Amino acid sequence: MTVVESGLLQGRVPYIRGGSGPREALVLFGVNALLKRLDQTSDPGRYARQVAAILPGYRFTILGYAGGGGYGDLVRDVAAVVDRPVDLLIGISFGGFVAVRFAAEYPEVVRRLVLLVSAHRFSDAGRRSVEGQMAALEGGDLRRLVSENALLFRRPWYNALVRLRFAMGGESVTLAFRQAAEILRDYRVLFGAELAENAAYCRRVVSPALVIGGTGDQLFDRTCFEETAALIPKAQLRLFEGETHMLPVERSRDVARAIAAFADY
Repeated sequence: MTVVESGLLQGRVPYIRGGSGPREALVLFGVNALLKRLDQTSDPGRYARQVAAILPGYRFTILGYAGGGGYGDLVRDVAAVVDRPVDLLIGISFGGFVAVRFAAEYPEVVRRLVLLVSAHRFSDAGRRSVEGQMAALEGGDLRRLVSENALLFRRPWYNALVRLRFAMGGESVTLAFRQAAEILRDYRVLFGAELAENAAYCRRVVSPALVIGGTGDQLFDRTCFEETAALIPKAQLRLFEGETHMLPVERSRDVARAIAAFADY
């Protein structure tokens, strides 16, 4: 699988395109796309390969975020670059917060919605993690911020490899990141009072939806996933016992099967 292209849509929204096949998916990325611009990453192919692993048979566009606004701004950015209905809208982690709102506001564009390791709210542990990330940003400690976001694998040796990469990478690990003050500004808006509105948007989603998560997720727990599936009128729930927030990476084939079964039912 090769990356088709990457850059900015409408001169504002970072994107990466890849994949092949008869179906089309729009993927709203997680918090990593808030930390750095997808169009400026040194290896866009890595992100494309991760998405292709869970979406075989799809052409897809991964969207990042321009930053500097609230959820309304992010939803309008997505709407500005979508010119036709998509077979699947997938919100990964933080991207699920945006995807739910977009699906509620633009039902004619979203044929099916997938919330992947995402829910309408954080768990208590997830909220504490976000608070830790904000503390790291307040201190300008981007390496600590990366640790909070990256050491989430179920397999200990994966986490060990990530630590080794941090140790060997030095400052290059955070070289492409936006300024800490800019990221902190977005965190305060996006993870503040506006987050509580997600439940109301879930109730407004009319397209069929699939909520996929692991019961060992460090940011969203079983209760979060179950609540979200109950809030969305036509939602299914698929939980993987013991899997963590890195479920899409560690169990990509099983996630791909779950999405394919949902898309075909």
